[in-house]
Amino acid sequence: MSRKAVRTLILISILLLATGVRFYRLEAQSFWNDEGNSARAAERPIPLILEAAEGDIHPPGYYLLLHLWRGLTGESEFSLRALSALCGILTVAFTYGLGRRLLSPSVGLGAAFLAALSPLSVYYSQEARMYALLGLLSAASTYFALYLLPPVSRFLLPASCFLLAAAAGLYTHYAFPFVLAVHNLLFLAWWGVQGHRQPDRWRLFGGWAGLQGAVLLLFAPWLPIALRSVTGWPSAGGGYTVGSALLHLFRALTVGLTLEAAEARWGLIVAGLLLLIGLWPERGKAGPVGALAAWLFLPVALIFAFDLYKPAYLKFLLAVLPPFHLLLAHGVQRLSRLTLDVSRLTFDASRSTFDVSRLTLYVLLLTISLPSLHNLYFNPAYARDDYRQIAADIERMARPGDGIVLDAPNQWEVFTYYHREGAPVYPIPRSRPPRADDVAAELARIGAAHTRLFVLYWGEAEADPQRLVEGWLATHAYPAGDRWYGTVRVAIYGLGSLPEEPATPLEARFGETIRLHGYALGEGPFAPGEVVPVTLFWEAEGAITERYKLFLHLLDGSGGLAAQTDAEPLGNLLPTDRWEMGQTVTDRIGVLLPPDLPPGEYALVMGLYHLVTGERLPVTTTGGETADHLQIGWVTVQAQAVRPALYAGHQAR
Repeated sequence: MSRKAVRTLILISILLLATGVRFYRLEAQSFWNDEGNSARAAERPIPLILEAAEGDIHPPGYYLLLHLWRGLTGESEFSLRALSALCGILTVAFTYGLGRRLLSPSVGLGAAFLAALSPLSVYYSQEARMYALLGLLSAASTYFALYLLPPVSRFLLPASCFLLAAAAGLYTHYAFPFVLAVHNLLFLAWWGVQGHRQPDRWRLFGGWAGLQGAVLLLFAPWLPIALRSVTGWPSAGGGYTVGSALLHLFRALTVGLTLEAAEARWGLIVAGLLLLIGLWPERGKAGPVGALAAWLFLPVALIFAFDLYKPAYLKFLLAVLPPFHLLLAHGVQRLSRLTLDVSRLTFDASRSTFDVSRLTLYVLLLTISLPSLHNLYFNPAYARDDYRQIAADIERMARPGDGIVLDAPNQWEVFTYYHREGAPVYPIPRSRPPRADDVAAELARIGAAHTRLFVLYWGEAEADPQRLVEGWLATHAYPAGDRWYGTVRVAIYGLGSLPEEPATPLEARFGETIRLHGYALGEGPFAPGEVVPVTLFWEAEGAITERYKLFLHLLDGSGGLAAQTDAEPLGNLLPTDRWEMGQTVTDRIGVLLPPDLPPGEYALVMGLYHLVTGERLPVTTTGGETADHLQIGWVTVQAQAVRPALYAGHQAR
């Protein structure tokens, strides 16, 4: 079999490998917030996509392409993510083409192998966002740019392909100008060093300048919007050292986002050495290696120059993955050749020594990638926020009178991708920065219409930095517990009357400095699934230096635990170590009754315990009795009535 046929078979095998790792478990994880934005954007008609993109931080190209793709493949998670997977596979093919063109076919194959298993590439090839497309257009535009030397006039097809790829890149992501900066730097370097040897030097310069003008002309309709978006882009705000940031960038390029630096230490060292060797050019390869170095380092330098470095922006590195893999593969090639030369000095080594050395290095690089890929597929610590499970759990618990609040509003797209009908959904706050009066008024209207609220907290630092939603609910509703789904916290609240004084006065001291003056317990009977509202009236009789947590336990006839809620006072917003001497605290808390709770009479007991040690505070009542808890009443649970049809598909917004 000819060498060319062998290379073709290897390339096909690499592309099949790239396909397998990108489509494997493609739909296993839920869409997270930004993917939900993509999915719902793709549903809209094209005019609405363009209109929405005017206020977005991304241009409309990816959303338009996903809209067309959705029409062909459907709207499932697998279908929508498949577009990114395809982009990742094509990037592997272009990486091979670049390596073959710049260095050698064997370097191209090696780089394609690294790209096929790149954890960063696989991660974003399994996400319904524009970053895999950004990587593809970076590789494709650079590939076609190489064919513009020698003269443009002889290569009309590559010039047309470059024009389309570059314009598409601008419509895909506002970071793509960094790639165009690389193209222009490389052309000017070539023109300055070798252009004088060309008889039509100035015609070449004019052709290149005209091609860049044509790219800009194609982007001109969107240029004013782009300038407004880019100038309004928030900076990363510093807060990092260049050394640690560069290490973070290198870790992302080498092992992706799902392996910590400590776990990948030796892999990073090996990859770093190979990169340094790859950057040291062979005879006659200074130009190609320099071009790859510029492609790799110039966008990174611009990220720092424009203060755009932060972990959330590591996805921009998809644009420089091809030169990174090509330089690593070149390092493997050079080190293997050096091994062969040393072997020939000591024994009669053949080319097989070179091949074994090269294969060994690629296997070593493969072992670096595998733990990160395993984490991507199977480690819950690196899983995307599970909105699919959130919607399923809320539907499982659904009952008449429920409402759903999204704090922040941009969760609406991803949540309603899974929650298409059922309890109405209210995304608030409506404005940035949020206005306290508006938030309170809307929550009051929502609270009056419902008996329970599920509240999804995500991204409040930006959407609700004053925690207006959570603060209002802590004083006007009854928090009954919460659960984390990745970085999303889902809390449940009961709603009802809000007593301002104890219905049952008493005097009970918890420890030495906390006194309970009484409580108010919601009137029953209650049905399974309802929230039992409890209001406690506290006073700080002295300085409190410890943080204590409140527990409410619902006990059955045999003393077994039937339901419970644990929280710090005021919905975790007012820890006891922040209470001032003489301060009175009205604390509302609820107990969520399990949906399968049998009917009967249940004792409700409460107490406080140390947040750190879990040790309960002693409770002393007026009669002098001391215990580690206090019974505050009985809760009557009635049989669950037959649940009527719930909702008519109302989706408030």
